Amino acid sequence: MIRADFVLRHAGQLATMVPTTTDPLGRITGGALAARQGRVVWIGPDHELEQQVELDGDQLDAAGACVMPGLVDAHTHPVFAGARADEFLERVSGTSYQAQQGDERGIPRTVRATRDADVDTLLELAQRRALRFLANGTTTIEAKTGYGLDLEQETKAFDVLRGLGRRTPLRIVPTFLGAHVVPPGVDRKAYLRTLIDEMLPAFETRAAFCDAWCDEPAFSPAETRAILSRAKALGYRLRIHAAQLAPGEGPQIAAELGASSADHLEFATPAQVRALAKAGTVAVLCPGANFTTHGPRPPIEAMREAKLPMAIAGDLNPGTSNSESLPFALSLACVNWGMTAEEVLRGATVHAARSLNLEGLAGCLRVGSFADCIVLDLETPEAIPYYLGVNRVVQTIAGGALWHPS
Repeated sequence: MIRADFVLRHAGQLATMVPTTTDPLGRITGGALAARQGRVVWIGPDHELEQQVELDGDQLDAAGACVMPGLVDAHTHPVFAGARADEFLERVSGTSYQAQQGDERGIPRTVRATRDADVDTLLELAQRRALRFLANGTTTIEAKTGYGLDLEQETKAFDVLRGLGRRTPLRIVPTFLGAHVVPPGVDRKAYLRTLIDEMLPAFETRAAFCDAWCDEPAFSPAETRAILSRAKALGYRLRIHAAQLAPGEGPQIAAELGASSADHLEFATPAQVRALAKAGTVAVLCPGANFTTHGPRPPIEAMREAKLPMAIAGDLNPGTSNSESLPFALSLACVNWGMTAEEVLRGATVHAARSLNLEGLAGCLRVGSFADCIVLDLETPEAIPYYLGVNRVVQTIAGGALWHPS
């Protein structure tokens, strides 16, 4: 008998996200799963469970509801203070995102507010966001720094992420985003030297990834290459904000350096898309930010043709996508970009996990994977995008334990 400390039973459809020859979502009708110490130890038809599994722990009856892996959000900025709702309202009235960037507006405004907040305040704010992620079915996030932008303040951001991991069951993959923008009042060349010579070595043991934004008004292609090449030499895995606001070399840099992800990509060319696919990079698309900045549709058809894996991310941030709802991002990708339900579901699970080097662990349900799953008040997971802005998650299980909002 297989010993388990958690069992979920009577799922109407249990979408494993492990594809079969007949179903890309790998569904088990009338499914069940068992977990021990946070990992799946058995999965299969419910009627076989009692003969194969011995339970010493909690049992959840899904009562015929749909069950699928916990969602994976591969692009978030959860450590910040302050709000920029006025900038959102300006863009609704026709102001461009680029016009809002400056010493007193945009990202520098959030940098000042975040620097002014202490660790306890930032941790409390981040914890509220983490609970909203969990409530909306997300159990793993990639979490960027990037609103501190000096050694002391970026250290503070990493302290917040570490504290967040202790306070909540949300799985956090930390990313160093010192190359977000050049902070206000700092000489550009001096900041690059500090970033490359001091901050990158300081955080190599605290971050799984290094990210850089290769776009106006952030960093040039030459600057981005220098930052990410140094990061790669230090042992970071790479991500890159690329071709979000205008055409540029960001996607090529991602492919050249073997980045795990290239994010946004609204202005990526077909040749760049093919290069990313050849390099094994995942496209992490951010429909929320695209929606509020009125950007063009990413080259979805070229990505399909190149067989470039497409992850869908929420891009939680105070400027362009202040939302912890990955299901809403899936709806936007379907409605605004013409992506299919299958594409966005795989984008928020297996492809997102792949971009985080968690393939086979997160975003799927199989023996050995994390026991992260969600119970949905739906008959089928394909219905998630249909419910625009409506949360259909009735239970989140993180690491084989029932999560309850406190």
